[in-house]
Amino acid sequence: MIARIALFILGLALAGGATAADESTSRISIGGTVAITSAVAGPVVAIGGTVDVDAPVGGSFRAAGGSVAIGSGGSVSGDVSVAGGTVTIDGPILGDLHAAGGNVTVNGQVVGNASIAAGTLILGPRARIEGHLSFHGDELRRDPAAQVLGGVGRPHPRSHAREHWHWRTHERTLAERFADGWIWSGVLMVLAALIAAALPEVSQRFALELRERPWLTPLLGLVALSAIPVAAVLVMLTIIGIPIGVLALVAYAALLLIGYVWLAVVVGAMLLDRVSPEAAARTASRVGAAVLAMLAFALLVRLPFIGGFLNLAALAVGVGMIVAALFRAWPSQAA
Repeated sequence: MIARIALFILGLALAGGATAADESTSRISIGGTVAITSAVAGPVVAIGGTVDVDAPVGGSFRAAGGSVAIGSGGSVSGDVSVAGGTVTIDGPILGDLHAAGGNVTVNGQVVGNASIAAGTLILGPRARIEGHLSFHGDELRRDPAAQVLGGVGRPHPRSHAREHWHWRTHERTLAERFADGWIWSGVLMVLAALIAAALPEVSQRFALELRERPWLTPLLGLVALSAIPVAAVLVMLTIIGIPIGVLALVAYAALLLIGYVWLAVVVGAMLLDRVSPEAAARTASRVGAAVLAMLAFALLVRLPFIGGFLNLAALAVGVGMIVAALFRAWPSQAA
């Protein structure tokens, strides 16, 4: 899951940086509620709590929000890139569709290909994807009347090692979903071991933040998780700010990965110090504790119902731990 989040953010950053310069005449709408109720000749960029399209859009459409919907009265003549908690596509899309969200529903026409990352993807009875559908997620609900002319592709869990796609149309079993990502979990364990061996002093500073400010740390993490991508996208709305926004999103993806892994390193070290302070002073013991903690994280986030919450909590605490330590070090460095 961490890999999917980081790769999607990186892809969004590169896509935004590559196209924003070409679409300098785009309509940009930002607000709590963004509603497009009249035809727009050019491309559209929209950011809001709720984004609704109920009119034709002459170019591409890019949007991010809590809820993003292209209604039956709306249409997009270019490509569509959207991200939101809930994404609904009822109107026709004449280009490609790229969507990410907790729940994504497609119940309209997509002339091009569709690439969708979601916890749940619903293909309604009026869905017609004329290209191929690439789906990254847990559950695919497909109405018998839904049409995907180019076939449905999903990455097989074992294909990551061979770096190729295995196309299949059946739903993944519980065992397949549980095994998905274990190669990546092994990479995270190796990274945790390297951090524990090479940077014990930094890990101790992070542990100090968790001990002294246990409630402020996750709060800072939640603020950073929500504020950094929004600020980066806002900066990218200007031509001059595009490189800064792209770098900010790349750094944000790296922060998610590093914060998640480093939290496992810190938790392992704190537990080891409580059990055996003498062993905590040895590099081999710290490495072993970090690997075991990372393994425990990988198991916990795969639990049904609560795994997603635990994953978000680990991200918030890990990112907040790093942000809090940077805030603590900044006054002394400035002095």
